[in-house]
Amino acid sequence: MNSDDLGYIRCAAKWLETGVMTFGSDRPTAFVGPVFPAILALIFAVFGSDDTGVQAVRYIQALLGVLSVFLTYRLVERLTEGRTALVAAFLMAIYPPNILVNGLLLTETVYTVLHLGYLFLLVKLSHEEQLSEKAELFLFGLLGAYTALLTLTRATAALFPAVFMIYLLWRRRYAFQNWLRNGVIVLLVFSVSMSPWWVRNYIAFDRFIPFSSGAGEPLLLGTYIEMEELVDGSAPDWPVGDDEVDAQEKYKQFAIERLKENVPKEPLRYLKWYTWGKFMYMWSNPFMWKPIWWSFRHAVDFIHQLLMTLALAGMGTALWRWWHRREELRARGGLWLDEVPGDRWGAGGRLVGTLLLLSVPLYYTALHNIYFGFARYNIPFLPIIFCFSAYAIIEGVDKMLGARKGDYGRSGLFR
Repeated sequence: MNSDDLGYIRCAAKWLETGVMTFGSDRPTAFVGPVFPAILALIFAVFGSDDTGVQAVRYIQALLGVLSVFLTYRLVERLTEGRTALVAAFLMAIYPPNILVNGLLLTETVYTVLHLGYLFLLVKLSHEEQLSEKAELFLFGLLGAYTALLTLTRATAALFPAVFMIYLLWRRRYAFQNWLRNGVIVLLVFSVSMSPWWVRNYIAFDRFIPFSSGAGEPLLLGTYIEMEELVDGSAPDWPVGDDEVDAQEKYKQFAIERLKENVPKEPLRYLKWYTWGKFMYMWSNPFMWKPIWWSFRHAVDFIHQLLMTLALAGMGTALWRWWHRREELRARGGLWLDEVPGDRWGAGGRLVGTLLLLSVPLYYTALHNIYFGFARYNIPFLPIIFCFSAYAIIEGVDKMLGARKGDYGRSGLFR
């Protein structure tokens, strides 16, 4: 343990001891959300905050890791069919960084399980056609509360409902009045669910902090192309603040000054960094904790890059088939069905919610491109990536086994 994990352990232990949530100091914090420290505190209340408590967290996270494999299977089965779901779950189970993060006291394991539940809710709201008005109102309220839960785990989740509501307006062809009503319900329930955090922050810091006080540091980190000039995640010329909130505000101002000074000197280099460069920094390599399994690094790099390549192939195949069969879709209601029509041509011939699934990694990637992100931040979205990897694998297997439209081809392991 040599990173935020130590901060989370001390945060949870001190919270139990003093009733005040801190992080890295004795003062109250809004640098991190309260959900993960609260989970640690509950476990420490039973097992203690020493090595026994830490090991208890790891065992519980290992069980959550298994649960994420099962939820991946159920989600992908709902969107495609059983063979693709089985392969996606298998990839979740054997992908080395997925195993690694279960032993680290960081937000990834908990957030992965929570986000899988969120995806089930998004799919139900966008693709369940037989919802009564009361059920619909309840589910939109649940969406607001669930978004607050995710936001209090990771602040980056806060704005995703805006993306989803735009998708819904296109996908469900809502009357604008109904769509607006549902959006207001999401916003109101989200605000009510977040209000204890807002009140607590106002009392502690005498200012309104909606999500996190920690935006300044990732914004500043993101101004360093390829992490040049940084040593252990910082640089000697960084400003020093009087407290956490003041430091983050100074980091923000320093980041803006750096961009004003450096972008005119190297505009193309910064343009590349804030688009393709950060995208590759986040997705091209796996997350590996250096002291752990480092001897496997080359093998894990190969596995990661193979799975990402397969995912791109699966995304391209699904989008091509969705567009190529637009005439068939138009007869059933139009391209906004966001569904590859079902037949027996590869992967069950069916994939529901292609654009919905793609909107999630695109949203988080765009957000991290503004700030800073690396491979660990993407682990909760691997179920989506592996859904497309599995889709490509099953497509390939069907082709090799001689599947043809209208028939299942030869029998085999995947039939």
